Amino acid sequence: MAVLSFDIKGLDATLKGVDNKLKEVERELQDELNAWASLCSTEAKIRAPKDEGHLAGAVNPKFEKLKASVTVAVNYAAFMEFGTKKKAQAYVAGLPADWKAYAAQFKGGGGGAGNLFEAIFAWVKRKGIDEAAAYPIAIKILRDGVNPHPYLFPAYEHTISDLKKNLKTLFK
Repeated sequence: MAVLSFDIKGLDATLKGVDNKLKEVERELQDELNAWASLCSTEAKIRAPKDEGHLAGAVNPKFEKLKASVTVAVNYAAFMEFGTKKKAQAYVAGLPADWKAYAAQFKGGGGGAGNLFEAIFAWVKRKGIDEAAAYPIAIKILRDGVNPHPYLFPAYEHTISDLKKNLKTLFK
């Protein structure tokens, strides 16, 4: 049996050029994503409410292959962002749908009184408030919730348009 075959001259070089171009685009894309996550996390740190600084210190960019995000590694991060109880409902109602869905993950996730009383007692001491106020403050928080203190959503909103613009430029 006779076999007829042929090669396309220059195909290997062309494919290598395409592969190199893809790697270059991936690098540029990753650079843009990393820059955005760094900027967004810096802005969120600035906007985060500060008492002892744990919340702001827990805001960090996270870099992965062709992906970047901002994480906040404290268990109360969402409750500070969105508030709690009816105060959260009012704030979250005005957010875009994807942020509403994100906030819904934390609904009812509060720990109740737990060490709330200890935390409020320590807070009034730091603030120079009469220690007798700790219990009524804690009860009010348990009954009414806490106000939202948005820091991550505003940082995202402030930085995402530049990322989108940069990505459009990159992929033209």
